[in-house]
Amino acid sequence: MVSKEFQETGYHLNRPHSVPLTHFQVFGERGSATNLVRKMIEKNLHIVRTESLGWKHAVPHMVAIPRDFLMIGVVRNAEAWALSMHKRPWHLDPALQANDFSTFIRTPWRGIVDREADFEEVVGEMTGQTEGLELQFDRHPITGRPFENLFQMRSVKMACLLGMLNRSCNMALVRAESVQADPEGFVRWLAEAAELSMQRDFIKTVNRRLGNRFNLSVPREQRGETPGEMSEEDRAFMRGALDMKLETHLGYHYPT
Repeated sequence: MVSKEFQETGYHLNRPHSVPLTHFQVFGERGSATNLVRKMIEKNLHIVRTESLGWKHAVPHMVAIPRDFLMIGVVRNAEAWALSMHKRPWHLDPALQANDFSTFIRTPWRGIVDREADFEEVVGEMTGQTEGLELQFDRHPITGRPFENLFQMRSVKMACLLGMLNRSCNMALVRAESVQADPEGFVRWLAEAAELSMQRDFIKTVNRRLGNRFNLSVPREQRGETPGEMSEEDRAFMRGALDMKLETHLGYHYPT
């Protein structure tokens, strides 16, 4: 369960194992500040980054979690997240990238393996055989069916991510908004809560965004710009598609 601390601060840590932490990996959907979280840790704390527990944007699917390992799950406000996903639809079928925002959030999601280098699971024997194929991590993990829309994918993946809090592993859960508002404060919190030492006596910040490297597969004028905020009609659709009990549990509210 998410603690009262998380409701108030956006930070929560489960620490069932007392051994010193040596490695970490960040998990969370695209457009959720996962790279900001990762870089702030890499630049400032004595702990080694790895991607050994599987693709960070998928439902967690690792074989085992070492006792000296720290999982970090990142969540973000659904409205800001959906707008970010439309602006930079990482791994989305190019045929769907032409949709305007209202159509985008109502269309079944179809991810593809557009860059094998982004998926360590295919490096080796399958290299060169998966490019352009459907991204199975972006299908429902139980039914195998495509997600009906962007928000169904969010709800399923977030529920699975929160389920890691029940798996007796070291896990930090953070809200993207808390980290974005005070990256240095996030580093200080994690250093103290997880008993990690600092690399130096000051905190290095992150200046470049990975998202700036994203290129649409269709002309931008063909789909129009991402709106600055949702229309009330789109917001009403979002509320109906989300698992609102889960959203409220995480401290997110989307009033009419």
